Amino acid sequence: MDMRVNKPVSHPMPEIAAFVAALKSAFGEREIDEAIRRGKAGEPTFYACENGRSVGTASSPAGPVREHPRAAANDAR
Repeated sequence: MDMRVNKPVSHPMPEIAAFVAALKSAFGEREIDEAIRRGKAGEPTFYACENGRSVGTASSPAGPVREHPRAAANDAR
């Protein structure tokens, strides 16, 4: 008789899963689940990337910080 043993499947994003569990413990399961749901729906409320997998929506980069041309002159006073 050939018996197959089911091996526990490891999570594809174990560090993110642990972090999300800690967030749920700190802030509440409902709030974190809502942020994840909104991120999956296209809002930049949740994004995670680990082991070549990603989930959620990344926020836009802030872009370069630009200083007013006279800012340095004002600092010299």
